[in-house]
Amino acid sequence: MTAPLDRRMFLIGIGGVAMATGLAACSAPGSGSPQANNGSTSVKTLSFLTNSDDGTAAPTVKTWNSGKHAFSVKLQQTDSSTYAQNFPRLATSSDAPGIAGYFIDGGLFKDLAVAGSLLDLTSLWDKSGLSANVPDLIKKRYAGYTKDGKYYGAPTNTSRYGLMFYRKSVLKKAGVAEPTNHEWSSLAEFEAACTDLMKAGFNAISVGGKDGYPLSHIQDGLLASTMEADLIAEPLSIDYTGEAWKAPVQKMVDWNKKGFFARGFLGRSTDQGNTLFGQGKAGFNTGMNVWEPLMLDAGVPREDLDWCLLPAIGDLPTKVSVYAGGGIVIPKVAAGHEQALEFGEYLVGKENALATAKSGAVIPARTDVPGLEAALGANGGSMFAFANQEGRSQFGWDDGAPTSMITYDRTNLQAVLAGSLSVDDFGAQLQKLKTSAQS
Repeated sequence: MTAPLDRRMFLIGIGGVAMATGLAACSAPGSGSPQANNGSTSVKTLSFLTNSDDGTAAPTVKTWNSGKHAFSVKLQQTDSSTYAQNFPRLATSSDAPGIAGYFIDGGLFKDLAVAGSLLDLTSLWDKSGLSANVPDLIKKRYAGYTKDGKYYGAPTNTSRYGLMFYRKSVLKKAGVAEPTNHEWSSLAEFEAACTDLMKAGFNAISVGGKDGYPLSHIQDGLLASTMEADLIAEPLSIDYTGEAWKAPVQKMVDWNKKGFFARGFLGRSTDQGNTLFGQGKAGFNTGMNVWEPLMLDAGVPREDLDWCLLPAIGDLPTKVSVYAGGGIVIPKVAAGHEQALEFGEYLVGKENALATAKSGAVIPARTDVPGLEAALGANGGSMFAFANQEGRSQFGWDDGAPTSMITYDRTNLQAVLAGSLSVDDFGAQLQKLKTSAQS
């Protein structure tokens, strides 16, 4: 990774949907003057913007260009650290890309869609088979950003979080039995596992608390058992002073007091947390997202790796949190809409989904890809299968929350765990931010 990324930045950096490091030989993003819609103009070369950290983009474009197509695709890249903020200007200027990756969420993407700056991709969903083969949870989210119910983005990949990886060898050395089918039988069983790991000289949970969002991933995983998924997906309807919201935060405080989080975790970055796990010094690890390549890069042998849900702390079953905001958009002002739609269909199609699963363990949004579970491997394949079970997946809280609330949550979870902010005050401030967002 070239720069610290949150879950959204990370996700659109895999599977051909983001941007990082330097538009070589191109003008600065957004420097061109706005122009009228010229999408009916055909292009011989379609520009495709994506992240330089994306190991699947170049092979995808190479495969396309080696085939028999009426146009070629040129891969371009720009700085991921400023991409989200710069893209709205770029997408409405004369140097707008023919097709690009973007964060499909309630922030800047929604603003662009509502303003009419993005091409309606409903036909792409239908023609590519997405409409019939994407979970209703994802379809509802993508269609809900505008009042017309149309799709102005299309998902290329998804991420799983709200769970943890564990090292089989470390648990074995500590005399801890692995969870059955990725689930703990009870909260007591998980907490006993953490205690036994510590008694054996290991850290229980490695987490990069300095970055904030890995802590929110744990919060999401615990929230799954205290609050209904439909309510989690509606952040402005939640009572942040209620026990259902506060219980996961309080549980994290309790775990910190028991020493379950590795010493120094609030000053440790996600990469440093992964390194600690890779060194065999911790039993569990959240990572940035629960994505196998990150653990392999940290030095964990694939055969020593497995994953588990967070334990249930409430009456509801725990779930896998799914982020499906890694997607593609087509700026309306760009030339070559016909070509962009054709290449977009390829990007979200079954052939490319299988190829990126094999090359980068990327989990697609569509569920009709033959051989996908095998291509994803034991960990990625089982996560994909588990999340597709009825009632075992949800959107994370922060996927639908206003930016002000997301920022407060991530920053102040650290303060709560450091003991400088109470759980009650944390919830009360979020309640105030909710009221402000509603007005």
